[in-house]
Amino acid sequence: MGNSSLIRFACLATLFSLASCAAPAGPPSDPGTGGSSTGGTTGTAGTSVAGTTGSAGSTAGTTGTAGSTSGTAGRGGTTGSAGSTAGTTGTAGSTAGTTGTAGRGGTTGTAGTGGTAAGGTGGSAPVVDCKGQALAKVGDMTATSKAYLNMGDMRMINNRWGSDELGCAGTTQKVYINSDKTFGWDFNRPVCGGAKAKPDYPEVEFGVAPFGATSSLLTTPSCSTTSLLPKQIKDITIASVKVDTFQITLQKPTVWNIDFEMWLSQRNPVSDANPGVVAEIIVFWGWENGRWACDKSGTVTAGTNTYTLCHQSDDWSTGHWKFYQFNVQGGPLQSFSGTVDVLALTNWVVNTYGLSKDLWVTRLEVGSEIDDSTQGSVKMKNLTFNINGTAKSVELQ
Repeated sequence: MGNSSLIRFACLATLFSLASCAAPAGPPSDPGTGGSSTGGTTGTAGTSVAGTTGSAGSTAGTTGTAGSTSGTAGRGGTTGSAGSTAGTTGTAGSTAGTTGTAGRGGTTGTAGTGGTAAGGTGGSAPVVDCKGQALAKVGDMTATSKAYLNMGDMRMINNRWGSDELGCAGTTQKVYINSDKTFGWDFNRPVCGGAKAKPDYPEVEFGVAPFGATSSLLTTPSCSTTSLLPKQIKDITIASVKVDTFQITLQKPTVWNIDFEMWLSQRNPVSDANPGVVAEIIVFWGWENGRWACDKSGTVTAGTNTYTLCHQSDDWSTGHWKFYQFNVQGGPLQSFSGTVDVLALTNWVVNTYGLSKDLWVTRLEVGSEIDDSTQGSVKMKNLTFNINGTAKSVELQ
């Protein structure tokens, strides 16, 4: 949602929407030196150090006499081949094998170049996101505005843009990973003068904001959290988010909601600095009881729940984009578990309001909008986003 909510809320004064150690090979031209006899130099025997064992010639040459001294094994070499004229390659002994003999005039076997030693398994490099930030782990927390925790293909953002815009220094808010790997945020916002127009929005983001890399509306990094988004509607066959126990607890339940939302743009905001925001689509699962009256109608079943259109505007945020707000039937709720069929919701809006399927779905979000005199916390067990059959859940160290 980001700073977009600033504009969105300002336009609806009464509406709140919120490898090892490989040893060196033997010399390439004379890996095993034979004895002093005239029978030719011997084939090379491997050793059992790190690489595969060298092999000795198993059959003597027809005319050569074996040297009295065995050749020097290529260290860590692969099987040495016997003389090309008489001797054939011997099989490896259990340790080094006996020395094979080469026929007179035969070319001595060449040394193996050395097998790759079986080193120990190294530790894997940390998984980092497009900004170089490593995966979050149990106990991680940030109270810094706009900072985030990397959760794999998504990021949890301490988005307190409304308080920042209003200069409300009294707001405290943080996002964190609990010891049981649940995650969420705490918030305590005093009277800041928001008037339901400038909320804070701690959230989990999957994808990228629709505004473009140079936009002043950005509250999150301009690179996508995932390779699965952005994607044009016409190229999406499956899009959903599964929510496992999204629970909000409120000490001061004055102005709040818990929601899912998505954004559409004309072009890909990763590659276009001015992608043209087209629409914001949001569904409320929970909201303060003294909410405003809905002024639109229409229902859509999208996943495990049915949603009723509450408000729609083609001139949201003074003409910046279109706006569609739905409420879950049976709400408001303070705990939600279920699946949102994002594609069903998108197609309903596209078909009902004549939007193009060439538009780009840029990101999906799960969060809570918090305004004045509101205190509480949110906890979730897991989120799973699915695009075209590829599912991504929360990932931690």
